[in-house]
Amino acid sequence: MLRFLPLIVLTLPVAEFLLDLALYRHYGDGFLLWLAVAAMGGIWLLVRAKESFRLALRGMAGGDARALSSSLWGLMAGARAFFAGLLLLFPGVLTDVLALLIVLLPGRVLPAPSMRTGGTGSAQSAANDAVIEGEFREVKEDVPRLR
Repeated sequence: MLRFLPLIVLTLPVAEFLLDLALYRHYGDGFLLWLAVAAMGGIWLLVRAKESFRLALRGMAGGDARALSSSLWGLMAGARAFFAGLLLLFPGVLTDVLALLIVLLPGRVLPAPSMRTGGTGSAQSAANDAVIEGEFREVKEDVPRLR
């Protein structure tokens, strides 16, 4: 089976092109609209994969075993979103179907909401930062003394 892998990889673009040509002849500009929407979905998935990778690597730096396990699953989710996004960026129906199969596999594709916010909310993630930025203003009041 591995002997035929280069042949399969080389025939995919040819099969993709022939199928796209037939679909364009049949559907016209609607097919081009499909390709544009699929490309935008691919870009969205790539941005989400970047966020997932960032959060997973940040969790790995935390140190405890539970965070490490969660971070490894976050890396896997980011890898799935990355490959699905790349496949959606390539124009064609076959790669779009492959991307949808990757997204529809059981498991997470995007980071969990608790992973995005740091567990309990923004106070949790702010407490872990080295610097908390903000503004302050000193208010001086002239209070008349009572005699």
